[in-house]
Amino acid sequence: MQTADLATIALRQIYRNKRRYKSVLIGISLGIAGIIIILTMGGAVESDLGNNLELLGSATIIKAYFDYSKSPKKHGGQYFHKDIEDLQKLPGVRHVSPAVFSGYEVSYNLKKMPARLLGVDEKFFDTIHIPVAEGRRITDDDVAWKNNVCVVGSTVIRLLMGDDPDPLNKQIFIGGHYFRIVGIIGGVEDASFMESILIPLSVARSRFPGMYEIKDIYVRAINWDVIDDLQHKVHEILVRNQPGYSEAMEIRVFSERIRTIKHAVLIVKLFLYAALIVIVILGGLGITNVMLAAVRERTKEIGLRKAVGATEDMIMNQFLVEAVTLSLVGALLGIIVGTVSVQILKIVLATTPSYLMFMISVVGGVIFGFILGISSGYLPARKASRLDAAEAMRFE
Repeated sequence: MQTADLATIALRQIYRNKRRYKSVLIGISLGIAGIIIILTMGGAVESDLGNNLELLGSATIIKAYFDYSKSPKKHGGQYFHKDIEDLQKLPGVRHVSPAVFSGYEVSYNLKKMPARLLGVDEKFFDTIHIPVAEGRRITDDDVAWKNNVCVVGSTVIRLLMGDDPDPLNKQIFIGGHYFRIVGIIGGVEDASFMESILIPLSVARSRFPGMYEIKDIYVRAINWDVIDDLQHKVHEILVRNQPGYSEAMEIRVFSERIRTIKHAVLIVKLFLYAALIVIVILGGLGITNVMLAAVRERTKEIGLRKAVGATEDMIMNQFLVEAVTLSLVGALLGIIVGTVSVQILKIVLATTPSYLMFMISVVGGVIFGFILGISSGYLPARKASRLDAAEAMRFE
């Protein structure tokens, strides 16, 4: 009997006994669908998760700065725009932003207080993730036109202006210059930014003594997986550009924070995969059980076939093909459910899954279904093939 004929008979048997096979098909299809969803969406969701977690923990920030205590000579190192341009070209880099800072006294009306003054560009807010609770950020136009505008930490606003209900567009005095408040920082992880005043980088470098040289560069990676490699590449580029000051260059990453987040994500993924494996194994055991029941119900049929010349291999192939067909039908249903679910999740989560990973998971689902059918159906098929024809025909 040809394999195509066996598959046709198997499909008929599955249709006729669909109530018996229903739970098995559901178990296999859910397991395969879950595997497709996790493999396809896992990378995209993990990337989005990484982005959201880094907003809270700055886990993908790399900071380049100078540690003057490590220099054996008087150090005069600084970073230049070429360094920033070269770093931005590195694969795995999302944003690069320089910063200059110094302590200055700020005043409003008759009240004065010390504050940290930072000169930043328009990318700084995305690089460090500084949320602006009210107003707006510093823009590219502010930097280009050297506008006297500032974004102020909420702590500075509270101490300097008290209960002023509308501090936006008010002017504060810093180092001999008036600045208009265009934004208020709030909800940032690093509390020092709540006590800071951010002004355009071009204004800081041109109007405030001691704030021209760029001492700090912040690099934001696309995700935490590239951090280690990116750290070395950042160091290589900066040392290559300024070899005379390499002994005092420091490249800082938050390795412990990344390890903690990765560990938490790994635990979640292990639980998900373990649950899916259990579902699929139960589906495989279900195939074994229903096929053993089928062998028992069709004992007389097996005896009759043997009586008219069917060999053990023919009987075994018949039940193996039926088990594999049952498993593949479940896998096909799982692929359909998984494909639909991926499309829905793609819209709901507003993310772009990997098409390559989707194809790999679909092919893997088919292969897995085939292997599951053979491994689950072997024992019932072997039992059926070894039945004695005479005893099988007398079976009640």
